[in-house]
Amino acid sequence: IMTRFNIDTCAMLVEFSASQWTARRLDRNTSDEVVMRKGAAAKDAARVNKHLLAGRSELEVINQKVGAARTYVYENTLPWSDSGTRLLPTKRFNEFQSRMMTFENDFVQSVNEFVTVYPTLITAQAMALGDMFDRSEYPEPHTIARKFGFYLNYMPVPTAGDFRVDVGNEAQAELQAKLSALADQRVEAAMQDARDRLKTHLDRLMKQLHVEVGPDGKERKGKIYDSLIEGGVELCDLLESLNLTNDPLIEDARKKLRSVLNGVAIDDLRKHASARTEIRTQVAEIADKFNF
Repeated sequence: IMTRFNIDTCAMLVEFSASQWTARRLDRNTSDEVVMRKGAAAKDAARVNKHLLAGRSELEVINQKVGAARTYVYENTLPWSDSGTRLLPTKRFNEFQSRMMTFENDFVQSVNEFVTVYPTLITAQAMALGDMFDRSEYPEPHTIARKFGFYLNYMPVPTAGDFRVDVGNEAQAELQAKLSALADQRVEAAMQDARDRLKTHLDRLMKQLHVEVGPDGKERKGKIYDSLIEGGVELCDLLESLNLTNDPLIEDARKKLRSVLNGVAIDDLRKHASARTEIRTQVAEIADKFNF
């Protein structure tokens, strides 16, 4: 797409999704019982979902693997479309692909472990669920593996020049113009996401570093977590590649924040109000100057 720069040469589109067996089923009998007991007029006033693996943690391990992968994708890409497609800078491709392969391998290993113990879990749930147990609600062991999937796809960013259909020159030119305008809007939305990330962390820094003196003369300080500084440094490094349009404001703010955070001792911030005030003042200057 020809915007202010060639987005298709510095980024690609990435789609990530994962499918999982939820082990939950609508319990119609219990739902009807609740509706009757509460005297609700509408039959669908309550829906009781039964957790088929209640009391077991085997599925939660898989959920955590997927959650970690999804978080990584969102942190290392920019928004592109409402369908969930994300924009990945080509500079980050090798590292991104390597990490996602690790996530996929961990996911597959966890699924294999779950599939292995699945038959024994069904037997155990017959005791755990009592009268709520219904064997027919559990997929057969030889099919359960198909309930899980890890999907990662890469695609080139479409360009207006690729939009060639037999609709006549005038109509084609109009379609290409609309595609270019849409690309401009999406690129701007992606860059706004980068600015928002920076602003969010600046706001968090100022809030957590604030020192307030109460009526009793005692200092009241927010709790300082390691992620406050470490997360800021990681964000600054990440924004170097996420700044696809080379926005000078993002780059300047990123460099200034990185400089402020360099060498900050987290223990000093926890112990000394003066250290907090010094760093907070510098962060506030960055926030005031750029006003994202």
